[in-house]
Amino acid sequence: MSYHTKIIFGKEQVKKYHNNEAFNDCEKSVNFKVFVFETKAERSAFYKGIAESMGRLEFEVINEFEDKINNEKEEENKFDYWAFIEKYYPKYHSCDSILLSDILTRKLQGEEICDKDEEYIKDWDIKKELFELDKDLLCVAFENYFNSIYAEEIH
Repeated sequence: MSYHTKIIFGKEQVKKYHNNEAFNDCEKSVNFKVFVFETKAERSAFYKGIAESMGRLEFEVINEFEDKINNEKEEENKFDYWAFIEKYYPKYHSCDSILLSDILTRKLQGEEICDKDEEYIKDWDIKKELFELDKDLLCVAFENYFNSIYAEEIH
């Protein structure tokens, strides 16, 4: 999610805005600014900073909104390869490689793993091993998917 804000800068321009007066092109390009923030806290800190440095009468927030749509589109376009692997990997629920991938993922994300697993992977390059393992799992799942879609041999 992102937070968008449009602000007018300038004491005279703020007065014009409140009086519903028209702005010329120069005023629009110089005194109107659009800012985008990743978090609400970042936006609030920005407001506080400009209020302290400029004074409240020298700017006006004229429009602000949260952009949930962009975030939702990004999520829609994100490929969930684990859902694909789970669906098409043969014997997914009883595969040691799947279990190992889960252990490596938890380790990489800073989650706790059991002492036995910790000892087993202690000298590994976790990120590299996880990448190679997940790549192999995805390839097998894709091959299984491909074979199920094109079950008939092409002559």
